[in-house]
Amino acid sequence: MLRILFLGIVLISTLSVNAQKDINEYKYVIVPKSYNFLKGEDTYQLNSLTKFLLTKYGFEAYMLEENFPEDLKANGCKALRADLKRRSGVFLTRLTLELKDCNGSVVFTSLEAKSREKEFKAAYHDALRKTFTSVEALNYTYSGDKEEKVVKKEVVKTPNVKEKEPAQTKEVKETVEVVSPSPSENTITYLFNDASFLFKKQDYGYEMFKNEEKQTSVGKIFKSGSGKNYIVQAGDLSGNGYFDGYGNFILERINPATNKLITDTFARQ
Repeated sequence: MLRILFLGIVLISTLSVNAQKDINEYKYVIVPKSYNFLKGEDTYQLNSLTKFLLTKYGFEAYMLEENFPEDLKANGCKALRADLKRRSGVFLTRLTLELKDCNGSVVFTSLEAKSREKEFKAAYHDALRKTFTSVEALNYTYSGDKEEKVVKKEVVKTPNVKEKEPAQTKEVKETVEVVSPSPSENTITYLFNDASFLFKKQDYGYEMFKNEEKQTSVGKIFKSGSGKNYIVQAGDLSGNGYFDGYGNFILERINPATNKLITDTFARQ
């Protein structure tokens, strides 16, 4: 029994270390307007409290459809997406916080938190705050956008000295900001099923290319009248699509093998 308990502690510790290593690479967290287990937007102010607590522990958090910073607009994969999972229990409210990347993969999962509060709002708030003990333990610090310090030597001649005396030098430190290139507005790169695709802007919407040594056109993406949805004509990838809050392209199509509706995600790079 003690051996099983020890292995469990080691596993939890390993997961925490891996989460900390990965989570520091993300600059933002996007909080949804509502959670699946509740009806309506920001019910019990649970979503607002999530944003507040994320900010408290060092993240830059934004509600979905809020005015995002320019670098997040250019690359939605800079952000994680927050989600809450509720597990039913008798006289208990149980919540778990998840943070997912732009491909839907879970980067961090908190320990399950429990509350015995009888009133719904108090119970949800109590359980949510307890999930953030796991977040606090991460000691999150964003590791991106590092500044590279370059040291240059500048020769400074001292006036009224003999020519034979060596020139004095002083060190001048310059800070050079390393900026990651962002994709062009006219050409966007996506990853789907380990293959790279390019969406090139056209008057009608986009043309889709397979991003290989020799680019080949796969099909066309036509903008609908509303401007939010798209009609895709691209062989087996034909269907309807839209861009989500991360800038990914979500394609809904019929699987030709099963004749069932499937949803594909083209992850923005």
